[in-house]
Amino acid sequence: PDQAKQLHPLLREMGRWSIPGRPDLKSQITSTNQLYFQAAIANLLLIQKLKAWASVSSGMFRCVEGDTEEFLEWNEIKDNPSRLSRVHWTLMKGHDRTMEKLVRSYGNNPARLVDIARSAIVFRSMEHLTMCLGAIVTDNGVRVERLKNRLSPSYDPGETWGYRDVSVNLMMVCKEARAVGVELHMCEVQLMLQDFAHVKNIGESPGRLPLRGSDAWPYRKNHG
Repeated sequence: PDQAKQLHPLLREMGRWSIPGRPDLKSQITSTNQLYFQAAIANLLLIQKLKAWASVSSGMFRCVEGDTEEFLEWNEIKDNPSRLSRVHWTLMKGHDRTMEKLVRSYGNNPARLVDIARSAIVFRSMEHLTMCLGAIVTDNGVRVERLKNRLSPSYDPGETWGYRDVSVNLMMVCKEARAVGVELHMCEVQLMLQDFAHVKNIGESPGRLPLRGSDAWPYRKNHG
């Protein structure tokens, strides 16, 4: 209220004001190139968060060497140079898949893409997964915007061909993200049990089913 009183009447009349740190509904991002630029930076910051969350929840990451693939706990990886070199961090969403979603589901509006910067943490048990979710929602360096619980008994697994996980859409609001202008870029973190991770190409949308427009995040500030 006090900040609103300080707003110049002309700006109020023109509607040129917004809440700091929140998406500006009148200033959506319009460039996919710009979105990828933001995602590249946000993804680097996200990886550091993933390591911290996995450390307190026995979270695992995919390790690849040749044709061999396995999931190892981050606490077993972080001090082992050989294992560190094998960690397969999820790449940003490919351009072909992005174009497919833009045309088929989002009306060519890049502001609705929420998972270009994305990653996953794998768990052996629901207890560990729940611990990680708690670490995420209480982390002051991120702001959770949407949580989709596909592990809920009320969720229809037929929508994703039997696949289940907990999908978290969040923004990086740490000082590093604010310094480079990506604090409003939406990222996706998938929390999944190991049995599902073995049959899923981590980083892809569950089941590669057509996405419904109502599932999309509609707004993005131009610089975030």
